[in-house]
Amino acid sequence: MYRFCFCACLVVVAFTFTAAAQEIPFKVEKGYLLITGKVGRDMSFEAAVSTGNTYSFYNGASLKRLGLFETSSSELPGLSISKESAVSVVPASQLTVADQKPIEVMMLPRPEAFDAMSRSLGRKIDFVLGVDYFDGRIVQIDFKSHIIRFLNKPPVEYRSDASAVSGGPVRLIFHMTGNVQTIFGRMMTLPVADDITLNGTKAPSLLNTGVVMPVTAGPYVAKKFANGKESTGRTTINKVVIGDYEMDDVPAMLSDIRDDNDKLYSAVIGLGLLQNFTITLDFKNKWIVLEK
Repeated sequence: MYRFCFCACLVVVAFTFTAAAQEIPFKVEKGYLLITGKVGRDMSFEAAVSTGNTYSFYNGASLKRLGLFETSSSELPGLSISKESAVSVVPASQLTVADQKPIEVMMLPRPEAFDAMSRSLGRKIDFVLGVDYFDGRIVQIDFKSHIIRFLNKPPVEYRSDASAVSGGPVRLIFHMTGNVQTIFGRMMTLPVADDITLNGTKAPSLLNTGVVMPVTAGPYVAKKFANGKESTGRTTINKVVIGDYEMDDVPAMLSDIRDDNDKLYSAVIGLGLLQNFTITLDFKNKWIVLEK
């Protein structure tokens, strides 16, 4: 078992990179993983990356500047959504980040999230990019180089027994198990890893760069920490084990946590912990790799 004493500070990195093919530079600022891109040919945007969100979201205050328009999901071709069940959406068909091929993302509103980001950062963020942006691709987030890479092939041979934690670099390999159906009828898989324990309690966890706290534990796990009593608020988890890799004294939040589909998770592993690794999220083959 490899042990690691957890450092609670969140590193803020200057944005000083030039985009190369298949690479996206990013910065971490006040707990947000931020990238830039363009809508169409010349309208620049700034977006937060949230690997635990099924959907991407738009800031209504940015639409006019970016030349985007809201519509009803009931009016979208090819979808059987009644007017009663419809939601406001923004079809962004020419969204480009670095040298990536433009893709179409169907974005939803979430004004409270953008209000919170604006207050924290002191400026407007235009989008939150969720799993729907990365779906079907192999994405590597390198916190040492501050680069997001789109890989053409898996970085390692995928076998759970191929994890390594001693005698060299740490490598942890997990199946990606968070299967969901979107409101548009599409099946996707969120980055959920089953082989995680918090203070000895098994806690299948969602890996989400859109959450600052290193660990957020849901009600079932929180009760274990509180000897069966309801518990919320900040705490410290004595031992977090991811596969065979062990971390001590990890800052955590005890809270009721749900995703965009109102699904409850045992825990969420956030940016404060994930930034200690290079993360590969293979949304094509449904695997997760953590390396350091």
